[in-house]
Amino acid sequence: MASYSVRLYGDPVLKQLARQVDQIDGNLARLVDDMVETMYDAVGAGLAAPQVGVQKRLFVYDVGDGPEVVINPTIVETAGEWYHDEGCLSIPGLRLGITRPDRVHLIGVDLDGEE
Repeated sequence: MASYSVRLYGDPVLKQLARQVDQIDGNLARLVDDMVETMYDAVGAGLAAPQVGVQKRLFVYDVGDGPEVVINPTIVETAGEWYHDEGCLSIPGLRLGITRPDRVHLIGVDLDGEE
C-alpha cells in the first residue's frame, strides 16, 4: 500500500513553490523511501515531492535501473527536441503528446549529498 496519496490536478498544493532542501538526514531518507513506494504503487516512472503534498525540491524516478532521487534539481542546459506521449500521476488516465528537450543537463544531489 502506498505511503502517500498522489495529489490530483486542481489541488492547490501543486501550484505552491517547493522549498530548497537544506538538510539531508534520516527523515529525508524515509520521505524518499515512501515516495518511491508511492510511485511504484501508482505505476509511475517519476514522482515529485509536491505531488504527495510535501513542499520540498526533490523527485524520485526509475527508468529501469532502480530508484533514484534528485534533491534540489536545477536544469543547467537543454538541447534538441523530442516528441512523445507522456502521462502524469497527478492527472490519471490522461496521456498527451508533448515536446520536451532531447537532452537535459540537470544538477542536484543524492541522499549522500553528492552531485
